[in-house]
Amino acid sequence: MAQMERVGPLVRQALTLRDEQGRTDLWLLEHSERVVQLSRAIAELPELQGRRMDLAALELAALCHDLGWAIQVQQGRFDRWQVLSRPTSDLQRELAAGWMVEQLAHLLSPDELERATETVRVCNNRTGAFLEARLLNEAENLDDIGLLHVLRQFRQVQAEGRPLEQLVSGWQRQQEYQYWEARINDCLRFEATRRLARRRLADVDGFIRGLAFGLDPTALARAAAEALPE
Repeated sequence: MAQMERVGPLVRQALTLRDEQGRTDLWLLEHSERVVQLSRAIAELPELQGRRMDLAALELAALCHDLGWAIQVQQGRFDRWQVLSRPTSDLQRELAAGWMVEQLAHLLSPDELERATETVRVCNNRTGAFLEARLLNEAENLDDIGLLHVLRQFRQVQAEGRPLEQLVSGWQRQQEYQYWEARINDCLRFEATRRLARRRLADVDGFIRGLAFGLDPTALARAAAEALPE
């Protein structure tokens, strides 16, 4: 879309974090770009055919919606490894919208900017007042389900010096309490997004089983015992 050609490079630069040595950290940028792609795909679902929506505002809001994290990393409020480690707050949404107003006003019309910033401001509410915000909420929740969530947990475990076994035990607790099924039912509204989320969770289950096997100190002894002739 034309407005993304105008503002995309500036937003992507703001979403690209740097470590202490100046090396690029694409964690936040790649998340935001995935949410853009998911938002587009959700907007094309059969249930939404014929619904009026501002696709340009949705796409811009999806790219900008988590800029608050980048702003607070620059302010020293968070370390890079903490980015996306918890749900984005209303304050962070407001910071993102404020950045859009300050940095993009000369590139967008007032109407374009207003709809996109309002979408960012209210997207934490899954029953929000207008469709673009609800679709953005759906896309972000979907991005948080699956192996990408495990990678987020891995970043946090490594940064905090905790053992890998905690990834396994944490997943097992979530399964025991049916955490993810409850989250799917609560946070996703379309059958297609729920179906995809459950497929992603099946992939996580296989990954965690493989990780648990790789961390099992008795695996070699058991494999050797299985190979012994009777």
